[in-house]
Amino acid sequence: MKGLVSSLAIDPIEKKPLFRFLPGSRVFSVGFVGCNLRCPFCQNWQISQEFEEPQTQVSPEALVEQALASGCPSIAFTYSEPSIHIEYLIEASSLAQERGLQTVLVTNGNLNEGPAEELLGHINAVNLDIKCFSAATYARVLSGSLENTLAFARIAAAAAWLEVTTLVVPDLDDWTLAIDGICSFLASLSRDIPFHLSAYHPAWRYGEPRTRPELLSSLAGRAKRELAHVYVGNIAGEAQEDVCKACGAIHVRRRGYQVRVENLVPDPEARGGREAREGNALCGRCGATAHYRLATEPAKSSFRNAMPEAKP
Repeated sequence: MKGLVSSLAIDPIEKKPLFRFLPGSRVFSVGFVGCNLRCPFCQNWQISQEFEEPQTQVSPEALVEQALASGCPSIAFTYSEPSIHIEYLIEASSLAQERGLQTVLVTNGNLNEGPAEELLGHINAVNLDIKCFSAATYARVLSGSLENTLAFARIAAAAAWLEVTTLVVPDLDDWTLAIDGICSFLASLSRDIPFHLSAYHPAWRYGEPRTRPELLSSLAGRAKRELAHVYVGNIAGEAQEDVCKACGAIHVRRRGYQVRVENLVPDPEARGGREAREGNALCGRCGATAHYRLATEPAKSSFRNAMPEAKP
């Protein structure tokens, strides 16, 4: 089996975004073409909607070999919508796990439950994009299903490490009500699910002005009423810190994709395998449980990228 690959790149894991899974590490990222949604504001429309980018056929075996050569501890299926290539993903992610790589899926979650369960059986971490909290908007504007997306979130929360992103697109939804609904739903799964509020910029068929930073800050404040780990993204120069809720020690400092991890140590009693979704870290200062999955030190990269770089 071969897949049509639009881009290969080595990214910060925070670009997916995953802030608490292997923080500070690099991830070998592969993008495909196509999508099962038709979002008029798509930020990667050149590979998801109109396929202007060049493509190369790469077998799952060759892909995993390149990922191993990169020295990254993980491989991410990302950029467009990977799940429409589900047979390829299952084969490649299974091979990657057999070779010791962590597998990451960045997805809109618009799958039926059976395929979602099968795919997530081979995935270690997920960033799920919940576009809004209106079933009518999902169907009418995005050509998708809110019900399927929320069902996917339930499965992913039980099967893998889960973080969630919402791109705050002006006028797509009543964002105060939407964020309240999304966060209440996520909190019913776990208050520890990291939630990313991301700024939109005009793209493809949508010309509304960029998301106002003050709107993101306001929505983040509302989200923090329900969820323990809330982040604002796509704002230039934004600095954020994670601190221990027990003693106040700083665990992670971030400015853009510059990341420094400190005061975190592995939990010697943490379980591996599918239980990795529960985290494996302790505060290095006070010993309190910290909700992260820590990376091991990756090997030096020997990867040389012959593919076009993916757009942010």
